[in-house]
Amino acid sequence: MSAAPMMAAPAAAAAGPLPPFGSDVQPRQVAPAAGPPPAAPPPAAPPASASAAAMPPLPPGVATSGVGAAAAGAYAGVKSSSDPLLESAAQLVYQLTHASLVYGCVDWCVGIFKTPDGLDTVVVSNEGAGYIPPGVFPPRSARMLFSDTGLSREFQARWFGWVNPAQTMLAYASLICDHDPNRELYALAVSTDHGGSAVPARDAGVPHYEDCPLVSSPIRAESEPMPLDELHVHRLQMLDAAEYQRLMRMAIPDSQERDASWATTRDAVQTALNRAGSLLGLEVAPVIRHVTAALQNGEAVSDDQWSDLELARFNATLDSASQRAGRRADEVVSAHARACHNLARVAELLLMWRRGPNYLDIAYEARQIGVEARLWPSNET
Repeated sequence: MSAAPMMAAPAAAAAGPLPPFGSDVQPRQVAPAAGPPPAAPPPAAPPASASAAAMPPLPPGVATSGVGAAAAGAYAGVKSSSDPLLESAAQLVYQLTHASLVYGCVDWCVGIFKTPDGLDTVVVSNEGAGYIPPGVFPPRSARMLFSDTGLSREFQARWFGWVNPAQTMLAYASLICDHDPNRELYALAVSTDHGGSAVPARDAGVPHYEDCPLVSSPIRAESEPMPLDELHVHRLQMLDAAEYQRLMRMAIPDSQERDASWATTRDAVQTALNRAGSLLGLEVAPVIRHVTAALQNGEAVSDDQWSDLELARFNATLDSASQRAGRRADEVVSAHARACHNLARVAELLLMWRRGPNYLDIAYEARQIGVEARLWPSNET
């Protein structure tokens, strides 16, 4: 059953039409991995159809990986009939999952919309407002669902940290397709290791859908993830292109840039700690305050403190993931779950100062905390 959006007003796309599938740039190839053997040999594949032979090129930045063949095994889960656009969506899901393995605890959904202007590839995760972990560089040909500036506060709050990102995608599709009936959510793929499932897409009548469990991934564990290059973008650019360009063009002394970035860090940490402190029973790891104070005072942070901070990040990430909304009907993310999301962002933010500040990632993490505070200004449930 598809989830209904909470917003009656139409949402305008944040940007113009994305480039259609196809590019004169040859995509990077990813060798298929040898997954675990299925319980029984799969049936022989049918002969390739004429439409399959005429499969269009993948979107720029999405490497071919033979997902269709790999997902046909015993671990494939729910899947519609094969389709070239579904193949592209599944490939991107597996690439995003592979790139975020270090982070863990996140599922991805990719929706491909057919529009009068061509194809529109939309991505969302089930962490916060479509959070993208560090080191994950989505293809330039895609856009993030929560970066649509036409979305209302009600919609964003309703689907913040929703455990099954396929349902978030369906709610978004209902919203924009009601506004423009010439748009169609044609293909949806979703990873399934942390709450994702394509069953709602099947029940909602999406023409093509697929579960993409990690065990069926065709990408070898040792393969390099998607790089930051001309085909892929930094996560800040997908969230706030103007701020990304400002930081990239900034021509001020490094000391001033560090001061500005530290001010951003300090304000974000204070926001998260104040909101967490208002909740009974929520324990904040002391190392977060210790490291913040040391960095503020220009003091050295010991290796043990950095290690403790990494552990705090890991624990906050698990706490956030374990409390995602959507496991029960009509559920909305709780203030406690949101505070855990913010504490995970704070720990990541502080860790970015260990070997010199990463200004782009600091800005992104701080904005994720800011999004939560804007959606719930009084920290209500």
